[in-house]
Amino acid sequence: MTTLSKNRAGVATILVIGFLAFCLPGFSGCSGTYGRLSVNSDVKEIYENFQVLSDYRYFRSGPASRPRVVIGLREDFTLQSDYWQPIELTPEMLDQWLGFRGHHKKYFLGNNGFDILDGQGNKLGIWYGLVDAHDWAAVRMIADKTVSITPPIQDGRRLRAKFIRE
Repeated sequence: MTTLSKNRAGVATILVIGFLAFCLPGFSGCSGTYGRLSVNSDVKEIYENFQVLSDYRYFRSGPASRPRVVIGLREDFTLQSDYWQPIELTPEMLDQWLGFRGHHKKYFLGNNGFDILDGQGNKLGIWYGLVDAHDWAAVRMIADKTVSITPPIQDGRRLRAKFIRE
């Protein structure tokens, strides 16, 4: 290999390393990090005992008379979403919504209470599925204290299985 070829190879290597060092951190910041829902029977108990946590802000998906999911987000986080509707949750609302299930309670023997976690496993909030214990969502951190949560994805069992296989 000639000296000119060695110099070109060295310059190309430096350019590639410089590109990766400069651009990749920026690209990863644009994409955000993803969190997840994690089953927690304590969350199910909180909702089913009609407890409203004072340090959480609450949102619903679905109609006001019968939401599909209710989430509580820690006060120090902001939810970026056009889908979730903010609510002033009361124990009476939970009683009404949970009582609406009536004889269908047998379908809720599974755990439909979840922690909402960031990419490092820190708890951002709580999730309770009122209609289907298998609903699921994608959790994405947009900024340090800003989160985006997709609307409930019905029958998340199949989607979770798909993501696990990939």
